Amino acid sequence: MHHISSASIESLPNELLLPILEACAVPSLFSVCKRWHHLLATEFMPSLYKKIAQLHFPRGDATTQQTLMLAKVYQLNHVPTSTEKVYLSFKQVFTLSKSISPLESKEKTEEKKGLTLANYSYYLVNINRLLLWKKLPGGREYLSRAEIKHLPLEKKGELLRDWIEENCKNTTTLYLSSAGLSSVGLTFLPPEIFQLSQLQILYLSRNHLTALPAEIGQLSQLQTLYLDQNQLTALPAEIGQLTQLQKLYLNQNQLTPLPTEIGQLTQLQKLCLNQNQLTSLPAEIGQLSKLKGLYLDQNQLTALPTEIGQLSQLEEFYLNQNQLTSLPAEIGQLSQLQKLCLNHNQLTSLPAEIGQLSKL
Repeated sequence: MHHISSASIESLPNELLLPILEACAVPSLFSVCKRWHHLLATEFMPSLYKKIAQLHFPRGDATTQQTLMLAKVYQLNHVPTSTEKVYLSFKQVFTLSKSISPLESKEKTEEKKGLTLANYSYYLVNINRLLLWKKLPGGREYLSRAEIKHLPLEKKGELLRDWIEENCKNTTTLYLSSAGLSSVGLTFLPPEIFQLSQLQILYLSRNHLTALPAEIGQLSQLQTLYLDQNQLTALPAEIGQLTQLQKLYLNQNQLTPLPTEIGQLTQLQKLCLNQNQLTSLPAEIGQLSKLKGLYLDQNQLTALPTEIGQLSQLEEFYLNQNQLTSLPAEIGQLSQLQKLCLNHNQLTSLPAEIGQLSKL
């Protein structure tokens, strides 16, 4: 058998080395030669970290802002290089998988631990499945059974769909909030959650969600949705399919736009968007004819659409700490308005029509 020396590997061109590294990059390869170590750190690792970010932010290419947010999820804010961020991200995923499925720490662990996107995805998806399962009614008890407890992650994940079908078809309220952003929380919504077609109230506060899948629109009976204190940068257009939604909580995320489909939520009475990055509101916001409370404190709004005057049932309107320089005259049409908060903006005057608001 011909032995390949470090010297002969050293002479391989990058275009041959990199595909090999992508296929089988594991820490043990560091001992092969210094050049492999260099390539792993300077070419493979930054690319892998970007792919990890794209997995969390599936809409378009991962941006600098998004990779910074991913670092926040994994508490990597003080780690300077992509190489270290990759290692620590994988380490946390592997450690968490062991803690919720003990068998993962036994046989064949090392060969599964390759620093590849496929391995990362495998662990991440199944971890989120178990985090969901433990919060479902009766789920924690079932997972504690002797014949289930020590199954590997993959096997447990395969069982979840059938278990939900048998035990949770009529679930109307689901509490999936975590204790806080520094604790273990969901980073994805596992697809199995969309089997719960009768859900009316869904708590997802204080997790690590960076995106919502399009399938969120399948929860057609949803009336209240808590998504505050996550890392969402956008909402999918399918949010507009939640036509029974009455309360939507999105405080303390990173939202920059709102989809125009927000106007399809015609039953919405309360919309909370404090502490996001909104610079504007879509004109379709005026279609929310039943809206009573609109909360937009601590955003980056510079103007309001004239359609805001169509919110004929609006009683509370919070706009503190934005960048507003003026208000549209149509604000005088909000005949039910009782509270209007405008502290810390750039306003120098108010429209005369505001005097028409007799309940203010």
